[in-house]
Amino acid sequence: MDQRLPCDQATLRDWMVAYIGGVLTLPEGVPTAATFDSYGFDSVEAVVMAGVMEEEFGVQVDPVQLLEHPSIDAFCAAFASDGTGPLPAEPAA
Repeated sequence: MDQRLPCDQATLRDWMVAYIGGVLTLPEGVPTAATFDSYGFDSVEAVVMAGVMEEEFGVQVDPVQLLEHPSIDAFCAAFASDGTGPLPAEPAA
């Protein structure tokens, strides 16, 4: 993923909460600061969500980035258009 998603952090956070809330049944809602794995969102779900995000936002999303930024808050801070700082470095091939 070499560019940010074309939305701000709040929009991306809301989208991710709605998506994950639709996939998982979480009685307390979707905790945005907790790691994905803490509420049962695994790597298979991350790959599927990355594909849906690509369709929704028109930007290629590498599912590895969801593992490297393993919470909604961390991912949004790194990849929303209003994120601070440079994009995270791509892992060496």
